[in-house]
Amino acid sequence: GLEKRLQLDLAEEEDEAGRERLCRSLSDLSVLRSFALPLLEVLASLPSQATWGEWLEELTALASQTLRNPQRVLSLLAELQPMAPVGPVGLDEVRLVLSRRLTELAVPPSGLRYGRVFVAPIESARGLSFDVVLVPGLAERMFPQKVLQDPLLRDAERLGLEDLATSEDRVAAERLALRLAAGAAERKLVLSYPRLDVQQARPRVPSFYGLEVLRAAEGLLPSFAELARRAELSGGARIGWPAPKEPKDAIDEAEHDLALLEGAFRKPEQESRGTAHYLLGVNPHLARALRARARRWRRRWTPSDGLVDPGPDALAALRAHRLDARSYSPTALQNYAACPYRFLLQAVHRFAPREEPEAIDEIDPLARGSLVHEVQFELLRELQDAGALPLGPHNLEDARARLDHRLTEIAERYRDDLKPAIDRVWQDGIASVRADLREWLRRAAQEGAWTPWRFELSFGLSSDRAHRDPHSTSDPVSLDQGLRLRGSIDLVERSAAGALRATDYKTGKKRADQGDVIRGGETLQPALYALALEKLFPGVKVEGGRLYYSTFTGEFEAVDVQLDQVTRESIATVAKTIGDAVETGFLPAAPGERQCEWCDYQSVCGPQEEYRVGHFKPKERLAPLVKLRGMP
Repeated sequence: GLEKRLQLDLAEEEDEAGRERLCRSLSDLSVLRSFALPLLEVLASLPSQATWGEWLEELTALASQTLRNPQRVLSLLAELQPMAPVGPVGLDEVRLVLSRRLTELAVPPSGLRYGRVFVAPIESARGLSFDVVLVPGLAERMFPQKVLQDPLLRDAERLGLEDLATSEDRVAAERLALRLAAGAAERKLVLSYPRLDVQQARPRVPSFYGLEVLRAAEGLLPSFAELARRAELSGGARIGWPAPKEPKDAIDEAEHDLALLEGAFRKPEQESRGTAHYLLGVNPHLARALRARARRWRRRWTPSDGLVDPGPDALAALRAHRLDARSYSPTALQNYAACPYRFLLQAVHRFAPREEPEAIDEIDPLARGSLVHEVQFELLRELQDAGALPLGPHNLEDARARLDHRLTEIAERYRDDLKPAIDRVWQDGIASVRADLREWLRRAAQEGAWTPWRFELSFGLSSDRAHRDPHSTSDPVSLDQGLRLRGSIDLVERSAAGALRATDYKTGKKRADQGDVIRGGETLQPALYALALEKLFPGVKVEGGRLYYSTFTGEFEAVDVQLDQVTRESIATVAKTIGDAVETGFLPAAPGERQCEWCDYQSVCGPQEEYRVGHFKPKERLAPLVKLRGMP
């Protein structure tokens, strides 16, 4: 199912960087298959009943085959060799014996333990002694934990059964654990608790065990408030600055550095100058990061701001990415208006964010968009072959029946290929797609002036695309404005007079408005696809292009762009602005308004980029970009 989804996304992907990312994912999936499927066969061949010796032999081979470092597991299995003659036992019994030991697999350190720090559960301290013992987490709901009776088997019923712990037993076990920890200390016992609950941002209550320890040590029982006050005075760390007030009280290098910096921040600049200079020599990576961050806040453009004033070698490498030297998709070109550095990372370096698993509460948007486009493509091709175009009230019912049949057929094919995890989510998603497509078809029947003519007309894309008009070409289109373009036009319509119009279907929210031509460089498909039609069909009049939001989410709005002199000049401005930026190597991190909020590359740039550029950087070199963003 994952392979089919990736192949589907690859067939629909126009951007070169996206195609490379999907190809890498398919390659990784192939490697995973070659690794996982033989293991599944091994697991399927395991016996239902066998002696422990046979189980240990099978599990040893499995661990050696699957784990990069199997030594710890193999040592555990070797410890069970005396049980080899016992049996036969089933897999459930084997799991029962191994599960806890594998989950809590402890490896004793080699060599002598003296002079080292021993970190372990309190139970592991039985019979041991240490100079200093530290017990962290002495706060309510941590130590002790909140004791609740089992709702299915209360303490009253447990008393009549053997070997079942009650609430009193758990309390006694906690007290015994604290007694073991205190008894293991020969010279010093340190008890601590977190003063703040980081997740809920509220103070924590110290454990009453801490009060009892103080009473045993000092002879007086302090209040919780007194204990909290003493902890605050002795610690000094805060949730936003995890370090003590004095560097001498730090327990590691990081706390020392933070405590020193905090003192330097509070002193006048003359007194604090050079205080933490030693950090630049101790950690070269920190030194490089600090210097780069400092340069980004200077009141001039530096190479730390992105690609700014590169050397001759970098400029030579950029020549291969000029607009007339390689092809670009409209989506890649739109990234420049959002942020030139995003354009560099996505279109030139071809970086792509790593996909993160998410909860399944709806059909994947890419899969949904592909499903909608495929139904539209196959339905229009079927109607064209049947001579049922253009649509009108006279053949709407027949077209609706064909639509339902096509959607059911394609949805079932997608279902078999994609293997949806949650059936109800898939059914609801298909019902939503059906409602969107029915309304799209009804509105298409009311547009009598234009007839669908070409479907999924691609240029500059590979010829192995699943859905591709026979008149498509694998060569990119060279526009008069000085750029080479690639892409796929969802629908080419023809009027009664023979004029053409390019339509790009959108399945998301409405982003463009009536009157937009390029919308500040962020919406280029209508204008670019209209200019591409002129080159693909020379001598035929092209009236323009449009975005059509063909779902209820987009309210079935159409944004038309006429192919007039204003549109041509707008595209010429886009080509010149981006072309000059690539030619001179000036592609800094200069985001537009609120562009960083949903940017995939925010982790690369860091925070406050919009504020930094708007308040600190000179605007002269950004004048072409500002002009582009101000265009309708």
